[in-house]
Amino acid sequence: MTSRTLMVAVIGFVVGSILSVLVVQYYAPDESTKNTTPPDPLVVAPENAAEETR
Repeated sequence: MTSRTLMVAVIGFVVGSILSVLVVQYYAPDESTKNTTPPDPLVVAPENAAEETR
């Protein structure tokens, strides 16, 4: 395998990887934001939760 063929293969692999990430983000924008956002904090303190449910 010549160096030119190897260089074209590596560049093609990198471009293909970037395009696949962009396509996945385009078709599933909600899932990527759900995985990166932290969960909502508790509104009620655990100590007061039992008192408020009664």
